[in-house]
Amino acid sequence: MKNTQENSKNKTIILTGMMGAGKSTVGSILSRKLKLGFIDLDSLIEKKHKMTIPEIFKTYGEEHFRELECGVICDIEPGKNLVISTGGGVVESKKNLDKLRETGRIYYLSAPYDVLYERIKDDIKRPLLLTKDPKKTLKEILDRRRARYECADFKINTENKMAKEIVDEIVEIYERING
Repeated sequence: MKNTQENSKNKTIILTGMMGAGKSTVGSILSRKLKLGFIDLDSLIEKKHKMTIPEIFKTYGEEHFRELECGVICDIEPGKNLVISTGGGVVESKKNLDKLRETGRIYYLSAPYDVLYERIKDDIKRPLLLTKDPKKTLKEILDRRRARYECADFKINTENKMAKEIVDEIVEIYERING
């Protein structure tokens, strides 16, 4: 994918992708390996607002959650070298995407929807999948978001890969870019 920030000195890595892509797991391992700070946006929102993501969705709705998400993203101090794991829907807001682009390089962790579904099918903490047909819902969400995910600086296929393999692939790109 095209890297729009070749001259940027900011070494922040931003992980996007659908639920089940491995953003939180990969982000945690990646931050330790590169000795960078780690922010999991969903965890930060939960901590800041003293509610779980499902509670926020149930009480206030998705639109309110997206506003909270935007607020947390806008609070990230520019120039910090971090690994940021985003929520899957962060790409639905152009404002969020623009802010993330200013913050660092975006890596899209991708996998086919059936693989994603297998990874998360038993996770009851996915408010967007509390539908009659969660697999169909997941595919619809992925189809709606795909074009925005594809605008990332880099695309990493996570299908049939362990977290360590994904981390190694990102580290290779990171070191090539940042010397």
